[in-house]
Amino acid sequence: MKFFPKEKEAFTLIELLVSLTLIAAIAAVSISSISLFKRQAMMSKEMTAARNLMVAFNLFSNDNDGAILPGYKTDLSAKNQWGDTLAAPVNARYPWRLYPYIHDVTGTLVYNGNEPVFNHEHGDYLVSVSPNLGMNTTFIGGHFGSGSLLRPSARVEEKIGPFCIRHTSQIRYAPNLIVFLSARSNPDEAWEGRGYFEVQPPVVLRNNWKSKPWSQDAKPDEHGFADLRWNGKAVAAMLDGSARLFDEEELRDMRHWSPLAVEADLKDDAFPPFYRKR
Repeated sequence: MKFFPKEKEAFTLIELLVSLTLIAAIAAVSISSISLFKRQAMMSKEMTAARNLMVAFNLFSNDNDGAILPGYKTDLSAKNQWGDTLAAPVNARYPWRLYPYIHDVTGTLVYNGNEPVFNHEHGDYLVSVSPNLGMNTTFIGGHFGSGSLLRPSARVEEKIGPFCIRHTSQIRYAPNLIVFLSARSNPDEAWEGRGYFEVQPPVVLRNNWKSKPWSQDAKPDEHGFADLRWNGKAVAAMLDGSARLFDEEELRDMRHWSPLAVEADLKDDAFPPFYRKR
């Protein structure tokens, strides 16, 4: 009596296609999950960097009799990690002036793929101009350069009022006011060299931001160099030392930028009419 081997069942073409489709779907979900997890980790790193910047920001004031770190000023001394004295305009921007209180350039100033600017042959300059977070130079510390939207001076403040916080004794409404914010200097999605040293408010003496919504392909200066890179939100370091996420509607609220605006409860203006007209 002969025994014949039982025929092995084979996949049909349809079963094979279904299997491949399921495998592809699972792979796509896995890749998407990994990408989402990576973005969340990068955002968390920026939140931590924002808080660390505020620690350094406050230490600067402690060492300078309560003076607030200027947003842009060329007559201040600054040194790089090797102790070399830096000339203008590198010394004028905040990164190297806060370096003595940080000592972690690639963790607090340039990170999340922006680290190559630190190792560049012109690293001193690039770190100063392209940190991941930009400073609210108009209303915190002051911008004293030619690119200032409103340069602090006794004459200006006589007409407008004390619009810029330059000493800790002037601080009020600290939880409301942005000091540092996610920034960008180019519309590309690449991280290297993406940041910028300052962020400009939506309104100063006139509208400074375009009315159209922020988008990745818009010119950075159309929205004050702010970068809503975290799913339509930006990381903000607040004057009280906390870190928050802001969407575009919140960022267009001048009560998060100007001390006079928050004092007078002005959403769309930097100063009360009383100050602007006198």
